[in-house]
Amino acid sequence: MRAVPAGDPKTMLLDVPPLPALPPPDVLARVGLRLGFTLGLAFVVQRLLFLLWGRLPTLMARAARDEPAALQRGRTLKHILRHITTIVVSITALFYSLEVLGWDVKPLLAGAGVLGVALGFGAQTLVRDWIAGIQILIDNQFGVGDIIEVNGRPGTVERLTVRVTALRDFNGYLHFVPNGEMKVVTNRSRDWNRLAVDVPVRPGKQLEDAIELCGRVAHAMNADPVWEARLLEPVRVWGIERLAPDSAIIRVVVRARPGDDAPEAARELRVRILHAFTESGIEYPASIVTVATPDDPRSS
Repeated sequence: MRAVPAGDPKTMLLDVPPLPALPPPDVLARVGLRLGFTLGLAFVVQRLLFLLWGRLPTLMARAARDEPAALQRGRTLKHILRHITTIVVSITALFYSLEVLGWDVKPLLAGAGVLGVALGFGAQTLVRDWIAGIQILIDNQFGVGDIIEVNGRPGTVERLTVRVTALRDFNGYLHFVPNGEMKVVTNRSRDWNRLAVDVPVRPGKQLEDAIELCGRVAHAMNADPVWEARLLEPVRVWGIERLAPDSAIIRVVVRARPGDDAPEAARELRVRILHAFTESGIEYPASIVTVATPDDPRSS
């Protein structure tokens, strides 16, 4: 028998280990069936929990006797619970699927624990946002649909999660504010709003007539059935708020529920006062308004 040299290519080809054979068809079928059952069960569990969380706003509003704040808080909790449900169900299905495929998931779980500790030190800002978001929910500071002001930016809360709050402003711009960055939050949608209508009047005899006329306008608006139902208290004339060299400011205040009632009542009050002043011959103080354009050097 002839000896084959050690570097012979034929010998090298013979030394290549054979490719692993695929599992038998019955094993493949069993694995595929278990994977399909796992994914299907995860989908069904997610949908059932989504249906349960979808009933949460109605249940909370019914328990609070249909208070709008309770309904908004229920919607906020619904969105957060949906996110948590998706994350928990997805991770559970993933680990179980890996175990079905023959992977040992225990080292993965241990590694995930170590990675979580490392991320906890490196992602302190993220943890702070989560803690702040949970505190917002516990204290019921605001919810989806509330009009709030954060760092001088007012807007309507469109989405609230444990990490970030999405605000839609008057122009339609969408602002994403991390919950941990909120230092002072002003909620304009709780209990009641008060708006002031400042009326400038020339000093002199017209000032007394203007105060009396504002009182008559306020009394007529309080007696109007349309506005009586929308106001929380009668329109009040507070009197002279401040003085200027060429004018005096009369302040009239209106108090109504949050939403459209207060601003619409203030607009109606301005229109009525304007008509009353025009009919009585009371003049506004003359003023000069300068509008600066981008090309105007006064705008710089």
